[in-house]
Amino acid sequence: MAQDPEQLLSTPVNLDIAFRDLMRALCATLSADRCSLFLRDPDTLLSRMTHSWARKPEFELPPPPEGWRPQSPSLPDDDPMFAEALVNPEALCIEDIEMAGPDVLNAEFERKHYGHRALVHAPIYCDGKMYGILEPSVFGNPRIWSKSDRTMVKAVQRRLGVLVPKYVSENCR
Repeated sequence: MAQDPEQLLSTPVNLDIAFRDLMRALCATLSADRCSLFLRDPDTLLSRMTHSWARKPEFELPPPPEGWRPQSPSLPDDDPMFAEALVNPEALCIEDIEMAGPDVLNAEFERKHYGHRALVHAPIYCDGKMYGILEPSVFGNPRIWSKSDRTMVKAVQRRLGVLVPKYVSENCR
């Protein structure tokens, strides 16, 4: 039986373990193929993919480089969803990257770097600053994100908005 994603974040003792378990729980709850957590320090612009879980090896992201790295200055230009996340805390629910317009996402960038077909791009905010992105995704087919999916993601975003700044301050060096 899958753990409740919100419950995992209610009183975590170890944030690394909580975030790791959250990725798997969200995949189960949302029937997603992969869930990943990209975190960043909004002041230093150091970032990294900190946590990810995939149902199958072919859905896994390549291992991230060790340590926190400077965010690419071209990222907002290359990735319209990232540019939107920098100014808007609302999650983007993309049902089919092949059908979304270039004002929403760069389909070639998504195919090349992530390989998914549908995704939720959920910014994590605290005090008006974007600390990261939670990204459940689906491969192979389009996906309609239900009202309950959206409600779950929004609840997890809120909880992560409290926990992620602490994680970033303790781990981003």
